[in-house]
Amino acid sequence: MNPHPHELAPLLLALGLAGIELAPHPTDAGRLRHRPADLPPDLSARLRLHRVAVLGLLAGGYAPDAHPDGGDAGYVYGERLGVADGLGLATHPGSAAWLVAVGESIGHSCTTRTNGVE
Repeated sequence: MNPHPHELAPLLLALGLAGIELAPHPTDAGRLRHRPADLPPDLSARLRLHRVAVLGLLAGGYAPDAHPDGGDAGYVYGERLGVADGLGLATHPGSAAWLVAVGESIGHSCTTRTNGVE
């Protein structure tokens, strides 16, 4: 998916914490739409670098790493979405709460922790 998941996780988390929502562009599958329209320059630049990976997550959905050695990705993902849902926040793919949940989940996956050490 993304050759640098250790960079994607903090980006998704930062976007979600900033209240940004993402969606694939309705007429151009290679582009992203975001709300608000103006992103902070640092987030805009990082999003451009990881556009393909983010589009893949939005189009294909996200399934936490079900690694047998005890990775917490699935638990973190479900817990974050559950809390957001309980607070009445939108949790659909691309919503700010979803971005936080996916970012934290990817950050807790075994693959990310291994790649982050390399």
